[in-house]
Order: sequence, then C-alpha cells, then structure tokens
Amino acid sequence: MVSNKKVPRTYLVARITVFAALSVVGSFIQLPSPVSTVALDSTPGFFVALYFGPLDGFCVFGLGHMATAIVHGFPLGILHLPIALGLAVAGAAVGIINKKWHVFPAVAAGIAINTALVVLAIPVLGMAATLSFIPSLFLAACVNGALGAILYVAVRRRLRV
Repeated sequence: MVSNKKVPRTYLVARITVFAALSVVGSFIQLPSPVSTVALDSTPGFFVALYFGPLDGFCVFGLGHMATAIVHGFPLGILHLPIALGLAVAGAAVGIINKKWHVFPAVAAGIAINTALVVLAIPVLGMAATLSFIPSLFLAACVNGALGAILYVAVRRRLRV
C-alpha cells in the first residue's frame, strides 16, 4: 500500500491520467460479447483502486470509461455518463473494501457493481439483448478484476510510491 505521507497534487493528476490512458489501451483488447465495448479497460481501475485507494480508483474507473467511450464512438450514447459514474463508485468501493478487509471481497464488490450496471443499457439494447449481454459482461468484469488483483498482489510490497 501507499504510504500516508502527502503526495503532490501534480503527481496525483499525472498518476490518474496515466492509468486512465492505460484503460484506453486495454479497451482495444476486446473480449467476445454482443456489445463491442467489453474489453480489458477496467484492469487499470481495479489495480489503482486496490493499490492507491478509493479516490484514485474513483477517478481512474470513471475517467477511464469516459475516455474509452470517446475513443470507441459512444456506442451506448449518453448512457455512458451514468455508467461512468457507476464505475467510479465501483472504483471507490473497491478501494474502501480493500482497506477495511481484503483484496478478494473488494474485487468481488467491484465485479458485482460493474455487472449490475448492465440495467442502464436496457433503454438502448432492450430487455432481451441486455439479458444476453450479462454473461459476457460478468466474464469481462471477472477477467478485469482478476488481472487487477494479480498485478496488485505482485507489486504491493515491491513498489515504493
């Protein structure tokens, strides 16, 4: 975990920006799904929330999703705004739960929130398409969460930030 000493604001902004950009890079590694936005774009958000905490996780999940949506042409339209807010809340939850308990319940909560956000797609996709989208979204959330957790566990005692 990161030490409690004060980190300069410029460093925080740069860190959040770099990891949000990594979300865009991850968005090009797509997983099989009826909707083209299912990809490895949440992995940096999971890692940042686990390693740096809830505020950074909130920012990286939210900004990373919006940057990804912009790069891919807003396939769900204006619904990307509430989805980004929901993902930002997921990032904060992952950071908070990891600090209080452990990495596994934190990632499970992030996966659950990420998957539950599928209800926001009902107006665009319809009920049947949204229900068919749930398994691939859940699988993608699990892959993203697992990769973020693996990276976190691998570096949590090695990085000095």
